[in-house]
Amino acid sequence: MKLQHIVAAVALAASGTAFANVLDPLVTTGQGGEMSLTVYSAQAQASVLIDTGIMLADFRSIFTSGAKSFSLDLSSNSAFNSFLALAGDASDIRFAFFGGDNSGVSAAQRTMITTVSGDATTVTNGNMVDSLNQIKNNYLDTANLKPAINVTLGGQANGSLLAQKGTDGNAYFLEVVGPTFGGKFVDTSAAIGTSVGIYDFVRSSTSALGDATESALIGEGGRTAVAGLAKNAAGNYVFTVAAPVPEPSSYALALAGLALVGAAARRRAAK
Repeated sequence: MKLQHIVAAVALAASGTAFANVLDPLVTTGQGGEMSLTVYSAQAQASVLIDTGIMLADFRSIFTSGAKSFSLDLSSNSAFNSFLALAGDASDIRFAFFGGDNSGVSAAQRTMITTVSGDATTVTNGNMVDSLNQIKNNYLDTANLKPAINVTLGGQANGSLLAQKGTDGNAYFLEVVGPTFGGKFVDTSAAIGTSVGIYDFVRSSTSALGDATESALIGEGGRTAVAGLAKNAAGNYVFTVAAPVPEPSSYALALAGLALVGAAARRRAAK
């Protein structure tokens, strides 16, 4: 196997659609709401909401029939850079990535894709629906009233919102929902510089107590995808969702193991 085939990873730049604000899970577009990235720090008492501009259904299709990876370069995002300046040397910077569709009547029409650092198998249908309501009513509805993220109020399409406790408390992530969406969900956050699982949840029935159906997103090579926010080789922060690329050393060990097995088999055959 050629080395470039071992180490190659596909990165897809976000090419989303522009809307007046962050579309919430109750929109009736048939594609769900938009996927958004939130980065926050309790020490800095600040958070930044980043509208990716990509719809839930479009994001899902990337991993079912598309490039199998997603990336978002934040180097030119002024709100994110302002957040980093506020956070300084804070040791608790974390991120969460989520989006959903809470508009359908039938069970399978309620869906959600989110990062998950807790136990995804414990999520119920009620947890998912309640969380989508929290995201809309307590987070996006208030954030979308801020000019920075609302085109009709002078903001940019697919913009980003920096919120600080006190001055923008009603849009500060930790005060309005937090990574468990008001205690309705398992933890969805991970520390910056690390990776975390990402799951596609579908309501299994209209029973709130029933278990939601969860599926890990699958990346290139049939490997499970993970989400991460870390610096690239150029020193810029990039958010990625992709399958980890196996280290060449892992292949070398595997090949060595196969060689040993083959040698043992030949010795047995020679006896």
